[in-house]
Amino acid sequence: MKSKRLLCLFLFMFVVYSTWGYVEAAPICITLNTIQKCQAGNFFGEITQCCPPAAYTKGPVVDFIPKRDRHPGPLRVRKALQCLSGDELSSYSEKLWKAYELMQALPQDDPRSFYQQNAMHCAYGSGAFVQDGTGNLTIDIHFNWYFSPWHRMFLYFHERILQSLLDDPTFTLHFWNFDNSFDAEKANRNKEGCFRVGHFFPELYSDPSKSTFHANRSVRPFTANLPADLSILNRSETPLRFVSEAVPRNKEVMHRSMQPGKSPLDFHGWEFKYGQPQNLNISGGGSLEFLPHNSIHRWIGGSTSLTTHAPEDPIFYVFHSNLERLWDVWQRLGGGRKDPSSPDWLDAEFLFYDENAVLRRVKVKDSLVMKDFGYTYERVFDESWLFFDNSTLTPVKPSN
Repeated sequence: MKSKRLLCLFLFMFVVYSTWGYVEAAPICITLNTIQKCQAGNFFGEITQCCPPAAYTKGPVVDFIPKRDRHPGPLRVRKALQCLSGDELSSYSEKLWKAYELMQALPQDDPRSFYQQNAMHCAYGSGAFVQDGTGNLTIDIHFNWYFSPWHRMFLYFHERILQSLLDDPTFTLHFWNFDNSFDAEKANRNKEGCFRVGHFFPELYSDPSKSTFHANRSVRPFTANLPADLSILNRSETPLRFVSEAVPRNKEVMHRSMQPGKSPLDFHGWEFKYGQPQNLNISGGGSLEFLPHNSIHRWIGGSTSLTTHAPEDPIFYVFHSNLERLWDVWQRLGGGRKDPSSPDWLDAEFLFYDENAVLRRVKVKDSLVMKDFGYTYERVFDESWLFFDNSTLTPVKPSN
């Protein structure tokens, strides 16, 4: 174990410069030194102050292996929000609102606080962390192959903090199934799962009197019967595409983001290794990050459209939960789809604060199996876009 830690604590020993300025690759590793030397970030001209509170940067750092360290018990089920009803909806709503009230009431310098949840995402996404031993090479978990594993880890610890605040380890943050634009309830009424349309903005996040509301959104989430538009490329694009126009576009976006990208880098994005500069080119993102991820941020608009402020809106966590689910769907599609096998990806390490404000170290290679974290997702109607008729691509059936 000690030898493994040395790889990341002394990465500068692995930087080898030849006469041509070549840098030997190694995995990106966030260490206690990285956290302690956090700096002001810069996101396309916006200077950010997102560093973790100094009192919580002294350690200790404790390894977290999901399969070993998750809460014991049966798998929890993250359910599609559009299918919650009756007593289940009432009970979940009260717990959800209470959890965010408690998180938002924590002091800003508490790393478990809602304020610091956004700050952590901001630090990882605005160049506030510098690769150890490089002097000035900053880190970003967007526009590269760390997007999906990092956000899975981030959401997991966010959920654990909510569970702790509620004193309920069974609490589960359900997801916004924004990609389903087809009502298949009648055809699937004897099957277990959720087969209702899910593309409308969740009502649980629309009540101004509740802790899940966020005023700084565009007009779109507040417009009745307006589906999420997964094809928006910029925030100023035509704001209101209703069902007849949006749904065909959405189905094509989902099909093309999930089906053709069979190679690891097509789906996950560009490689990003130790010794390489931070990439700010949006084309570096994989197919899932580019669309629908970026388009959902833009469709919601307001602070959610900005990397440095997006988690200030609680809706961030439930639409990112669906993106995490889609990574699992992609893994099971078959057809040669596999996650990257490079040690530079698998051995990368990130730090997160847990429900006790303790820094936990997680390796990418330990984040690849969703069920290792202790949860799974309710079945939903992915067939609505897997077999999109207007696509020239050949659909691939998901494996069971």
